[in-house]
Amino acid sequence: MRHLSRFDIVIGVAVATSLVAASLADLPQMLGAHPFWSQQTGVIGSIGGALLWLTQRRVGLSASTQVIIAIVALLISATAAYVGKQVFAASFAENWIAGRFWYFGWFAVSGSVAFLLAATITGALRR
Repeated sequence: MRHLSRFDIVIGVAVATSLVAASLADLPQMLGAHPFWSQQTGVIGSIGGALLWLTQRRVGLSASTQVIIAIVALLISATAAYVGKQVFAASFAENWIAGRFWYFGWFAVSGSVAFLLAATITGALRR
């Protein structure tokens, strides 16, 4: 395990702050999240993703490995959120499992985006 540098912490905070601002501006709602909880999923998910990225930095994974992990997580979470929304809407809001996939999928999407941005920025600036 390695210690986090100030550089790592600044990147984590900057990414989380920018994504929280985007969430408060209703970006998740514009992309397909439910209007009632779009800000909640964006704020909590982006902070969680930045914290997860800081944890991975401490473990010592390379930036390229982190980018690959983040892309895979983003693809899986975006698929879960999209399919959950489609099934939930088609069931006239009766399929609660699909609703949970839609809801928690957006937490994971926001977290994956934060993780991906932080890993990409770190990889680009370290070169």
